[in-house]
Amino acid sequence: MERKRDQRKVWWAVLASVALHLLIGLALAAFAERSVVPEAAEPPPVQLTMMDLSEATPPPTPPPKKNTMQTTVDPTRASKIAPTEKTFEANENSIAAAEKPATTQNFLPGQDGKERPFMSLDNHAQTFARDGAAAATPTPAPTAPPKASPTPEATVAPTPTPAPDVDQLALLTQTPSPIPSPPSKEEKTADIPTPTTTPISTPVPVETPPRPASKYQSLAEQTIIRGGINNRGRSAVNAVGTPLGRYRKQIEDAIGSRWYYYINSRIDLASIGVTRIEFEIEPDGSVTKMRISENTANEASASIALRSIQETKFPPIPDDLIPTLPDGHLKMEESFTIFAN
Repeated sequence: MERKRDQRKVWWAVLASVALHLLIGLALAAFAERSVVPEAAEPPPVQLTMMDLSEATPPPTPPPKKNTMQTTVDPTRASKIAPTEKTFEANENSIAAAEKPATTQNFLPGQDGKERPFMSLDNHAQTFARDGAAAATPTPAPTAPPKASPTPEATVAPTPTPAPDVDQLALLTQTPSPIPSPPSKEEKTADIPTPTTTPISTPVPVETPPRPASKYQSLAEQTIIRGGINNRGRSAVNAVGTPLGRYRKQIEDAIGSRWYYYINSRIDLASIGVTRIEFEIEPDGSVTKMRISENTANEASASIALRSIQETKFPPIPDDLIPTLPDGHLKMEESFTIFAN
């Protein structure tokens, strides 16, 4: 009996082992079907495109020209010879020089002065345009008086009254004699001499002299600069005079002269600070697209700066300058600064 029981246990163990192996095989088969990676599709053949390159390839467009730095050259620093290095574009030519030896590597002169956010090479007070123009205005040549026919009353010289004698003074205390009657009209007419016509030479026309140049200059205080120029002399930079530099000088002088006039009359309303205004000048001299880009002062200072530009009549842009400007108009930015001292 025990032997049969052992045989049954062995057969059941074999069956269980077979069933377990079947289950494991089915599970592996199912997992293999799910994890099979599909084969990648065959890529299409490479297509070649034929291009006709017989036409010449246009040359590459050159990069835009970098704007040259702008400055203003004082007439006392002007040079007849243009510098070799044209660092700045200005109203006049000037050769770089420095009051102090070079201490760094740059194109500015070394000098002592005040701490300012801009560059100023000299000290001078502001001068209004009308002061210089009045001093330089020549005296006009005298012109001949207009021709006029003389009248008898204007021609006859008055008869001098003789001084009375001592004997005649005594008669003043006596009874005066009766006044004689006036002469008749015929006798009065006969005594008046006939006027003669005096020949008057025709004046030679004199050419009107041209209006003198403005003597305006803005207030300047020499600023401290650590430069790299070795040529000793009055502080100056390498600048070349161009039509743009000369026209900008005219614009800045016209605006500055009017701004100083309004500031002097309304200094109690303005405050310390900087006002920067951007605008564009059309070929006819009119102003467009004016806006305040920065204002650290008060509204009165900004209003004075805007008025100085709006009420200024600018000259037209010169013909030789228009082709060099983008879109034919000039972009400007003016700064108006009021310091504490």
